Amino acid sequence: MKLEGKVALVTGGGTGIGKAAAQVIASEGGRVVVAGRRLEMLEETVAEIVSKGGQALACSTDVTSTKDIEKLRDNIQEKYGRLNILVNNAGSAMFKPFLDTTVEDLDRIYQVDLRSVFLVSQYMVPLIKESGGGSIINISSILGVLGGKKASAYCAMKGGVVQLTRALAAELGPDIRVNCLCPSHIVTDMMQEEMQRIEDAGKIDQLNKLFPMKRVGYPQDMKGIMLFFAGEDSAWLTGNIFMVDGGLSCYI
Repeated sequence: MKLEGKVALVTGGGTGIGKAAAQVIASEGGRVVVAGRRLEMLEETVAEIVSKGGQALACSTDVTSTKDIEKLRDNIQEKYGRLNILVNNAGSAMFKPFLDTTVEDLDRIYQVDLRSVFLVSQYMVPLIKESGGGSIINISSILGVLGGKKASAYCAMKGGVVQLTRALAAELGPDIRVNCLCPSHIVTDMMQEEMQRIEDAGKIDQLNKLFPMKRVGYPQDMKGIMLFFAGEDSAWLTGNIFMVDGGLSCYI
């Protein structure tokens, strides 16, 4: 059990990448707090973990609300008295042409995709330090590094997560390691509309052929790298921006 005795917080832990992160951390002995707005989904994640002998707790949290984040931190401290791993996964996608993107669109994606990572980290870092240090894993996107069409606001915020990762790694070491995962096409609830559009257009095979691995990714494809950065196997690694993309960035 690589994470025995560790306590982890996963934001956006009810579905997709967050759910996969919670599952793999719990499978290695970690106690997991899953946070997000949709309590029903969080409780499903917790139930699945508990059914397999793991330990997990669901906390309804709006990561754009400082009051909610403060309450979340207090709940973790009261329940477990420590925090060792933080996975900043909560986020939202938006694909719009630049000239069609409104200020309201920009503000919304900023609140969810960048500001929340900053705030959750700021509230949780003192608790991680009090616990003897640990690991922060930020979830960005391949578009936060390489960019893409019709995604200017999303690219900007995910790029902000990349740079925030580097800044925090420089500032918080050696007690806290901060690394960033940049997935490409991971089939999650958030991606369903885009994947359906591609499927309806008969272009799924065409999409799969873009990858050296010849397929898109799934949440379970994130589990191994998540465990690596959460545990001591990555004890001397911080500030890394790691592409989890089936090799797609080789071509770009």
